[in-house]
Amino acid sequence: MSLTRPTKATVALSHLIGLSLRIDVRPMRFLLVGVTGAGVSTAILWLTTRLAGLPVPLGGALAAILSTFTNFLLNDIFTWRDRRSTSLRMKTVRLMRYYATTAGGNLIYLGMLTLLTHGLDLFLLLANLIAIGVGGTFNYLLHNVWTWRGGERK
Repeated sequence: MSLTRPTKATVALSHLIGLSLRIDVRPMRFLLVGVTGAGVSTAILWLTTRLAGLPVPLGGALAAILSTFTNFLLNDIFTWRDRRSTSLRMKTVRLMRYYATTAGGNLIYLGMLTLLTHGLDLFLLLANLIAIGVGGTFNYLLHNVWTWRGGERK
């Protein structure tokens, strides 16, 4: 029986797998939840501004409020599942923390959205994605250190 040397592809794949096991996947999970939230937000923004005729800041605010709730649920189940609580009281406290923390991110989002659409005349949906990215970065950092702090680590 002859032993063959591993190919470069096999070695690279092995290193990639090892690296992925060491990387904190929480930011990637937050990003995935954010993508769903961006979809919810974009759909609501489009419906409220284009179909209902609301001004962009108002449509953006409605989009942010509704997508914040869906993101909370998904983040609690998926992103910070190791810090979840089964207590209704703790879930309520976390939801309040989430809205309070996200309010700062939403103010950043709305400011960026308004600046990009009205100030720079950028295409609405592109401006929305950029604004979500800027506000979302702020949100992740605060949610990780405050909203889900002290949770039950499993």
